[in-house]
Amino acid sequence: MRIATLNAPFRYGADPSQWITVPPQGYGGIQWVVSHLIDGFLETGNEVLLLGAPGSPPRPGLTVLPAIDAPSVATTLAEHAVDVVHDHSDGVMLPPYLALPTVGTHHLTGVPAVPVNCIYVSEAQRRQAGSLHAPVIRLPVNADHCEFSIAKKDYLLYIGRVSRHKGVHEAAAFAAAAGLPLKVAGPAWEKGYFNVLVGQFPHTVDYIGEVGPQQRAQLIAHARALLVLSQPVKGPFGTEWCEPGSTVVAEAAASGTPVIASDNGCLPEIVPRVGAVLNSGNNVTASEAERLLAILPSADELRNVALEQWGHVRIAEQYLRHFARAMRDDNWT
Repeated sequence: MRIATLNAPFRYGADPSQWITVPPQGYGGIQWVVSHLIDGFLETGNEVLLLGAPGSPPRPGLTVLPAIDAPSVATTLAEHAVDVVHDHSDGVMLPPYLALPTVGTHHLTGVPAVPVNCIYVSEAQRRQAGSLHAPVIRLPVNADHCEFSIAKKDYLLYIGRVSRHKGVHEAAAFAAAAGLPLKVAGPAWEKGYFNVLVGQFPHTVDYIGEVGPQQRAQLIAHARALLVLSQPVKGPFGTEWCEPGSTVVAEAAASGTPVIASDNGCLPEIVPRVGAVLNSGNNVTASEAERLLAILPSADELRNVALEQWGHVRIAEQYLRHFARAMRDDNWT
């Protein structure tokens, strides 16, 4: 197939003259998903046109085009014959009345802007959206982008946006109970929340800021555990936060790093084989933290699960089957 992939365009925070690329220079969860999926599509013999991420590195089979909004997408698609459009922008990049088979991946919480031919990334996300029968396909990981390590260092890791709904405070409390530092890597746009976090845990939180692909891979690979303690509070899209898919869980497992997660959203679905799940709001004691860290899976076990559950070629093949459905006008909601 020839697949047009629509990425949601955002300026790169560290240098607003640039767009966030695929893969991203720093923070960019959706851009990592797009990158891993493109890898899978190319490795299964398909061709990809990438729109919405100017400056991304092209390679054989991948053409990067400069479109950054719906009108420029319409013009670009009129100039390049494609078989199917794969939308990652929740409809923002879709031209109205697009006469091409289109499939969207829902990366957010709540109801998608375009529910027709939508693919969800977890059962929890699909339930919150009110859908009963639409496909669920897990987020992919290309293990080649991950650094695998059996040897771990004495720190815990939080990686992502520093926000209340992502549970960074809860991660710091867990780390403090465990007597380990918590490295925090990601943008801190909510300064009030960030100041309270570092004020309450000055000897626990080691704030690194946004990190690039190489440092990200190293941080994940060498952590004792990744903490993903998302909370059921109001999130950035106005609804109660339901963790949609959590790419970083798959990346951690592919790196041989276990995960300690809350029971929010997708996490009870994907974490049990690669770590431990805690009740949201649970105050972990020092003895409980020590026990949890002692019973986590080994690096080799984690790697095997990652390849089985989230391998990028396997996930790409699932998408290709649904692309073929859309091309036959076998639509779904």
